[in-house]
Amino acid sequence: MKKITYGGLVSALVILLLYIGNFTKSKIFFAALGSVFTGVLVELFGAGSVPIMIAVNVLVFFLVPNPGYVSLFFALSFYGFFRKKSIFVRFVYLNASTLLLVFLALKFFNAELPDVSLFLYILGLLGVQVAFFVYDYLYNRILQELLRIIGRKN
Repeated sequence: MKKITYGGLVSALVILLLYIGNFTKSKIFFAALGSVFTGVLVELFGAGSVPIMIAVNVLVFFLVPNPGYVSLFFALSFYGFFRKKSIFVRFVYLNASTLLLVFLALKFFNAELPDVSLFLYILGLLGVQVAFFVYDYLYNRILQELLRIIGRKN
């Protein structure tokens, strides 16, 4: 029963964070923070968290009027299933998600890639890798602390 309560509270918190984050300039921070809380769902429910996460993503899609932001959260929200895999698998997930997000932006959101040199694209992709490495570290540290707090109250 406590797990169901945690699931509902975490889902509501994620939706609230993403809604509030839509009105700030630090959207990536709020999407990343929301994804840490979806990691709590993965730890509590394992594969059983998939329906909850899909429901959260659908609600966010309808409540947050920013499709790029919602798409980023969608990719980040399922990271919890990959966090215990090897670093190689996590980086494959990152790059596959990045390519998918770029494809979605180009195909459905009328976005265009800037006309810059290949060197800048490579530099940007390397920057994404470094940012992901930091995200991975912080994700795991924050998730461990949240799970410790939840465990103490059980």
